[in-house]
Amino acid sequence: MTKSATASLVMGILVSMTFMSIALYFLFFTERVPLVANENIRLYAFLTGSYGIWRFIRVFAVWKEAQKNI
Repeated sequence: MTKSATASLVMGILVSMTFMSIALYFLFFTERVPLVANENIRLYAFLTGSYGIWRFIRVFAVWKEAQKNI
């Protein structure tokens, strides 16, 4: 695996973990948010977490494909 491919893999994992961390923060640490916006925040957290999970799966799939091509 080349340096650029390794850097791309690491950056992809960092981005996915960042999105999942943001989602967890919105789910568990937003008690100061008004109750009216609580459902919208929860939806945003689920969407953000879903993107983080999808991104992680995509990075893993690309990494597996690169391993096959070596």
